[in-house]
Amino acid sequence: MTASLLRLTIDNVGLIAHAQVEFGDAFTAFTGETGSGKTMLLGALDAALGGRVERELIRGERLRVALEIGADDRLRALLATMGIDLAADDDVVIVREVTAAGRSQARINGVAVSASQLRALGGVVVDTVGQGEAHRLLEPAFARDLLDRFAGEAALALRERLRENYDERRALREERDALRAGGDRALAEREFARYALGEIEAAALEDGEDERLRERREILGNAERIANALTSARAALEDERGAVDALGDAMQGLTAIARFGAAFAALAEGAGALQADANTLAAEIARALDDVELDPNELETVTGRLDAIETLKKKYGASISAILVARERFAATLEADVGRDERLTTIERSIAVLDDAIAADAAALRAERRAAVPACETRVVEELHALAMPAARFSVALEPLDEIAAHGNDRIEFRFSANPGEPERALARIASGGERSRVLLALVVALADGRDARTFVFDEIDAGIGGATAVAVGTRLQRLAAVAQVVCVTHLAQIASCAGTHYVLRKHDDGGETTIEVIPLGADDDRLAEIARMLSGDTKRISLEHAATLVASTRGGR
Repeated sequence: MTASLLRLTIDNVGLIAHAQVEFGDAFTAFTGETGSGKTMLLGALDAALGGRVERELIRGERLRVALEIGADDRLRALLATMGIDLAADDDVVIVREVTAAGRSQARINGVAVSASQLRALGGVVVDTVGQGEAHRLLEPAFARDLLDRFAGEAALALRERLRENYDERRALREERDALRAGGDRALAEREFARYALGEIEAAALEDGEDERLRERREILGNAERIANALTSARAALEDERGAVDALGDAMQGLTAIARFGAAFAALAEGAGALQADANTLAAEIARALDDVELDPNELETVTGRLDAIETLKKKYGASISAILVARERFAATLEADVGRDERLTTIERSIAVLDDAIAADAAALRAERRAAVPACETRVVEELHALAMPAARFSVALEPLDEIAAHGNDRIEFRFSANPGEPERALARIASGGERSRVLLALVVALADGRDARTFVFDEIDAGIGGATAVAVGTRLQRLAAVAQVVCVTHLAQIASCAGTHYVLRKHDDGGETTIEVIPLGADDDRLAEIARMLSGDTKRISLEHAATLVASTRGGR
């Protein structure tokens, strides 16, 4: 089963206040008088599939469209990439609202999605074929896309892989050029980093070292004053009749009376502890006195070390910690530069591999295209003959390009001749609008014949034709509907009569407001009346008879 349109619900789109369309499995036609709103209906379908919504299309404050689609495996796979998982029997339900202020909201089965995601979904489900697409036949890119689709899955897979490799190579080239462009700047940065790293590492800084050095400098700078104070304190403790001896005498006296009571014993013990503490303090003062002996060389060394640290702070950071962080940064710069050279080497190797892959894929894609050309030409010519162009000739020209692009290195041009004796020329030079429409239809039918089944939406592809040609176009659309869903907006009865499902759009004006109604023509009488109107502008008996004859002839061709 392939994905197909099931139902479109429209609210406030142009002059359509509300409408609901049930699409047929095969051929659904929409007709109506000129200005009856057929463009608005297709605008609603386009809006549901992520198209741009012009302010003029919004009726009132808010446009709302809901589109239900029968899913196939390809559509399910695409939705899975959007985080939307469908059960085996689930349909896809798209709801999109656009306000008059331009705000758009869209959901697929309740999951919020962007307009670009809707467009991706629409590209899988729907091909819109109209006068715009007929003009695109003049573009080499459009011709290339059609030929590749005709060539089949192998060509499309080659082209996709070529595009991926092409994009990857372009990204690598941009990265390589950026690395090369920054070479001079990187060289200067590298030289500075090497010098700075050497200077910092030579200093062998320790975190907190400057604080310790400043404290030592204070001691050395005031060594004489400190020494005098320590000497006096030591003398007070250790000289004859100093604190140590006095505490010793106190302890002896108290020890002599300790036996007379616990309180006296505690006093003796306390005096002994004080004497021990005094001895300890005296020893520490002696060691401190040794440390502060004036050493002019050490003071000079400490001062020089602090000056060196301050110089590094001015260059690389306000603290030793900041300098050490800068050291890591400079080391990373040098390491990155080594990585840069390695990266450039890796990039060049990858580009060379991609060059070979791109060249091989381009050559293989050209071979697939050339192999598809004869069958494509034959099939399109068969369709053109069936579309009332018995003398038409069609060919596909492949011209090599100097450079390989994302799509290969072939310029593809469709050439056409409508009449005997006329040389084949590019469609842009000789084909009329009606002829281009028929060439496009011939290509679409040829492509859809077992290769590209999907929903085709034809937007007045019948422009510029009539009579027997219109009958032929209707027949070909009917044939296309045997392998793909067809939706067609037409003003020709010969085409509408080939449809299995038929809607008519009618404009109503009550004097105050104009609206458009979308009416399903389920009954044969209603449908014959619309076909008669399209044939002759009225529904008189003779017109109805002509309509009945036309419908009967198309039914016989189904």
